Formats: sequence, structure tokens, C-alpha cells
Amino acid sequence: MRALEQKKMLTLIAPSELQRLILETLSRRGIGGYTVVPATGAGASGIQSGMLFSDSNVVIYIILSEPRLLSVLEDLDDMMQRGYRIKAIIQDIALLPRKPESR
Repeated sequence: MRALEQKKMLTLIAPSELQRLILETLSRRGIGGYTVVPATGAGASGIQSGMLFSDSNVVIYIILSEPRLLSVLEDLDDMMQRGYRIKAIIQDIALLPRKPESR
């Protein structure tokens, strides 16, 4: 079996209207791989029913290296300090690589 790759999983929970801004921020950092999922739920800002665009969230999953993670977190921290409602969750993960290492 191939060796597992150690990576970071950044999970972002944000209002749907911030999706474009967040994806543009990722793109500026050279990150083009992510998964976006619509989300509903409840939290400190109340119920996000998903009935209206302004009443729904997205969850964005990004797998990246630690150095790239740290650069993205700088941007997200800046956005959060400006009042944008974003939750950032970071996890250590291991991936089975799609391709074997070059020898």
C-alpha cells in the first residue's frame, strides 16, 4: 500500500452570500480545489432555514498543506475581524494518494 499523505482539512461555514468572496480569496492564494455544500442549521446567529438565499449557509471543504493553510487563515482572520460571519474548522487528515510517488 502507498504511504498516506498528511494534510489539513479546512472546513468553512459561512452565509451563502459570502461564497463568492471566499472562493475568490482561495483563488488568489492559488487554491483551486474545494467542495461546496449548501447547509441549514441553527447557531448563535439564529436559524438558517435555507428558505431564502439570505437565510442559508454553505460549507466549504478544502484539503491543503499546512503552509497554504496558514496563508488562507490570514485572509480569513482579516475577513472575520471586519465582521464577516465565518467559522473555520481545521483538522489533521491523512489521504491515500491518487498516484504513486515518482521514483
